[in-house]
Parts: sequence; C-alpha cells; structure tokens
Amino acid sequence: MQGKSLMAYNGNLLSQTHPEQLADSARRALGLTADGQVRADITAEYDLTDLASAVQRLADGSTHGKSVLRVA
Repeated sequence: MQGKSLMAYNGNLLSQTHPEQLADSARRALGLTADGQVRADITAEYDLTDLASAVQRLADGSTHGKSVLRVA
C-alpha cells in the first residue's frame, strides 16, 4: 500500500474485437472533454528529446499527476 495504482486500457485489442464500442467510447470521452466535464491536470511536459528523463522520473516515482511527452 504505497498509494500507487495501475489502470490499463487496451484500445488496440478492443479495436480488433469490438470496434463499435471503441468508437462509441472515444466519441463520449472526447465529448465530455470538449464540454469541460472531464479534464486532465498535466503536471509535467517533456519534449521527445527528454524521453529518457521522463521515463526515469516515472520509474523512480518522482512524478505526480499526468505527464505528457510532446511529439512534433
């Protein structure tokens, strides 16, 4: 009990087995986000050149909130 959790969502598998469910889920999620009912608080942003640093911070548990890797 270290206050950590892992949630996984396999969109690739769902796209192969139930593509209509994936499309419906994506539409609903994007709609909620667009309406401001759901938001993701981003606490760290990394350029692609900082990938090693981003992964290290995730691995050592020094991140809090959501991290984003910017790919141009």
